[in-house]
Amino acid sequence: MRENSKWKKVLISYYGILQTLHLLTLARAGWLILQGESYPFPILPPPEGWTQQSMAFLFGLAGTDVIGILLGIIFAGKFLINRKMNRLLGILSLTIFITGAIVFAVGTFSSGAWGAHPVGYGAMVPLFVPVPLLYVWLLRSNLTPKQTRKSD
Repeated sequence: MRENSKWKKVLISYYGILQTLHLLTLARAGWLILQGESYPFPILPPPEGWTQQSMAFLFGLAGTDVIGILLGIIFAGKFLINRKMNRLLGILSLTIFITGAIVFAVGTFSSGAWGAHPVGYGAMVPLFVPVPLLYVWLLRSNLTPKQTRKSD
């Protein structure tokens, strides 16, 4: 068994759990919005509230997130259940996730929402930290030549 195989399994398991929780959080927020709540977690507003344009943008971002989330859950599930690594699917889902997270962070930070809700937004940061490690590993995984044993 390779030295890094345990870390692979841990990172992919973490990513699958994180994406499942992400989907549940978005579903809960969507349900609360349909019930009339204006700004449920994770879209806690800046002091002046979200504009209609901002909400439209956040809904669009959530739609993109759902696609990335589903791809991430499929990627993790295939690896953990079937032991099949689909590197391209992992890279695609992580690219969507990381890009969405950066756009969300920049938009919510620059609006003042982080200042108004530092605990709510700050709690998301440590959850995200392991994700770039998996992304870098997937990007580099097929770029290094495999070691072969020389026959004597």
